[in-house]
Amino acid sequence: MPTATDVQTQNSGSKAGKAESGDSITFTFAGAVDPASVLAGWNGGGTLVTVHFQDNAKNDVLTVRNASTGAMLFPLGFVNLGGDYSHTADFRFSVMTASGNTVKIVFGTLSGLVKENPTGAAMVWSPPTNTITESGPLDKEF
Repeated sequence: MPTATDVQTQNSGSKAGKAESGDSITFTFAGAVDPASVLAGWNGGGTLVTVHFQDNAKNDVLTVRNASTGAMLFPLGFVNLGGDYSHTADFRFSVMTASGNTVKIVFGTLSGLVKENPTGAAMVWSPPTNTITESGPLDKEF
């Protein structure tokens, strides 16, 4: 995998600062992504994954998991969200796509409880290659 360069979220739901179906996260790399290195047999087209939120006090953690096995997709590592977004929750039936140097995941159906986090924070993404802090001004994620 190329070196990680940025991570960003996009709010498409009704409430900024609260993870909802339709929101997304985009992982950006320094070079083209080989989809099969993220998920065996994947060609970059839409594939189902589970976005997992793990409660961790005021710094919840997001991981992406194989929809079939529940195994974490290690090439995408984990994201410290810098805020309190959940009581452990999964967005099942999330759709992951790859294009050029990005991997984007649109959140699917919520299972569990998420919370609104009204404060801005910088996410820190830790894939296997390096650790980066999201670019841009502090914002409410999702």
